[in-house]
Amino acid sequence: MKRRSLFNLVYGLLLAAGIGVTALAQAQDVAKVPDGTVAIHYNRPAGDYDGWGVHLWESYDKVADGKPVPGSKSKSDKPLDGVTWMAPMKPTGKDAFGVYWHVKADEFRNTKVNFIIHKGDSKDCPRDQYFIATQTRQVFVNQGNCDLFSGAEEATKARK
Repeated sequence: MKRRSLFNLVYGLLLAAGIGVTALAQAQDVAKVPDGTVAIHYNRPAGDYDGWGVHLWESYDKVADGKPVPGSKSKSDKPLDGVTWMAPMKPTGKDAFGVYWHVKADEFRNTKVNFIIHKGDSKDCPRDQYFIATQTRQVFVNQGNCDLFSGAEEATKARK
């Protein structure tokens, strides 16, 4: 049995037994974020990750108090080296939550990590997403949900 299928089976059994998702989320083995990097974790319940990647870019927004300042760009945004829309970054690895990407934090000089998870022209979230690396070093994303979560447990609870 594949690891993802086993995970979904255990998840269903725990829910049926009334144990809930908290115990399951705490048991998840989530990849650690190496020093000097940020991480994006992505879950697709069916485990169908083939072709899904992440488009990452550096913005030149000014960031104040952990938020971008509207209309303050000093120049146009720039995709990270080696990342294009037609060639998004492939996942760094896979863990109990799903796939993940690790990226050097210094790629985002203003600390705003901009990304779009997509497969071809199909975006998982219809809008651009970002997080501020000085506020969190990692985010957790559930398929079809534009909300970003700071932990696996919180993201697991939010699944529909």
